[in-house]
Amino acid sequence: MCFQTSLGLSLGTYSLTGHFFVYLVAGQLWTSLTWANPQTGSPARVHLDNGRQALEGNHFRDAKIQFELALKADPTLAEAYLQLGTVEFRVEDISSAIQNFRKYLELQPGSSEGHYRLALALLRGQNLSEGCLELERTVSLNPQHVDAAYNLSVVLLEMGRTDEALRRLKALPESSRNRPDVAFNLVRAELAANHLERAKEEAERGIGHFGDDATWLMGVGQLFLSHHQAKEAIRALEAAFRLQPRSEEIRRQLAAAYIEAREPGLAVDLLKSATSAEDHYLSASAYLVQRRLSEAFDQSQRALKQAPHEPRYLLQQARITQRLGDHQKCLEILSQISKAQPEWAEPYYSAGVSYYLLRRYEEARQFLGHALELDSNSKRALFLYAASLANEGRNREGERYLLRAIALDPSNARFRYHLGAMRLRDNRPAEARQSFEEAIRLRPTYALPHYQLGKLLVNSNQLAEAVQELEAAVECQPDLAQAFYHLGRLYARTGDKEKSARALERFQQLKKTEASEDQEFQQNLRMEVEQDDR
Repeated sequence: MCFQTSLGLSLGTYSLTGHFFVYLVAGQLWTSLTWANPQTGSPARVHLDNGRQALEGNHFRDAKIQFELALKADPTLAEAYLQLGTVEFRVEDISSAIQNFRKYLELQPGSSEGHYRLALALLRGQNLSEGCLELERTVSLNPQHVDAAYNLSVVLLEMGRTDEALRRLKALPESSRNRPDVAFNLVRAELAANHLERAKEEAERGIGHFGDDATWLMGVGQLFLSHHQAKEAIRALEAAFRLQPRSEEIRRQLAAAYIEAREPGLAVDLLKSATSAEDHYLSASAYLVQRRLSEAFDQSQRALKQAPHEPRYLLQQARITQRLGDHQKCLEILSQISKAQPEWAEPYYSAGVSYYLLRRYEEARQFLGHALELDSNSKRALFLYAASLANEGRNREGERYLLRAIALDPSNARFRYHLGAMRLRDNRPAEARQSFEEAIRLRPTYALPHYQLGKLLVNSNQLAEAVQELEAAVECQPDLAQAFYHLGRLYARTGDKEKSARALERFQQLKKTEASEDQEFQQNLRMEVEQDDR
């Protein structure tokens, strides 16, 4: 028998709800306890026994009547409160169940089972903080209560207390750690703690045990996908799809992972027989990554035809319209979404993108500021807010917002590069150089920091090092016109006229005129914004 809570808790089996498994052993919750009672033949005890028999047969109405009669005969009969609370829990009368479990604990404060049942009722009622306290009391009274210890770890994880959750999960007996739900939540906890390599190790260990369980593999794939680890997500989801090739849900999840991994062609192939609104939505996303805007628009329209008020589909339509250059239409759609979903940050962020691309930076910041009020950890919104300020010449203010984005994502080479570009505009070349070098360290194949570092090295007369950096820039990005221009001039200074001529010829093929530093800065920011919003 399986009972789902709004948290995804399930009683008696494991199931995927949202992004995690929780397992509770039904027998431990519902099996009647045996008590020594000197009044075995008393009327209260007779009603209690009758109620227990009715409960075991799932005759909840009869069971409730008998437990109430038992309490009428003996208001101090603790077991009757426990069993009455259990019946009420089973029929979803959660407030009454909580009340009766509390009455039981007034009479039996040292009962670990009473605290455990109260905890489950509180969690079913979405009271995480009190439910967590009751689970902690259960474990304190009975350290061997494995189900309470496990569910405590999951609730701690849900509450964001990741380190405590991990500690308790790892302290579970080895036999419990080999359960699919425990293995799943170990991966989830490691990801929540940003321990990517440990999460991969736990997933590998779990695959060794549950590699033939498509539901488990799909759940792990969703976890990695939600943490933008597309490679690991694809591995798990492909394995799940091999086991259940007719599963529409797994197929869609795999398509989403391909899109996240910037493998849109694989997603398009997977969605060729698209029929549902979600299939069309995913197809549109894949085409959008490929910059096949007309096909993306067509698929988006098909999704909206089936579900015209779905906010995600409307947002996608707005972004495609934005990419097509119709910002007025885009802003109209985004306004419609915001009215229906005023607490959703994404429409405000996308409106900020349109105003930014229209070079209306103050209005862009108004919408981005609203997005950040709703989601203060939005790295994209922080980056674009910083870019808007920089385009207004407010480099130091922009730098503060960009540093906030970097704090949230320290390994983001793009953020480091743009930090260097802002510092360079602010005439702080030494700090800019440090940022460019850090961007290169994080992503050696990123052309722009090589290019900017090369120019800085030219200015400090380190010509040999400058040649290396500019050559690296054009190797990483063969269409980077400005790098060829500066490389051509640098070759001329070092006496290599043949290389200089070839580099300048390549520059002429790509671009006719040299861009100013300010034009370069704005063009690069614009390119990054468009790329980031695909």
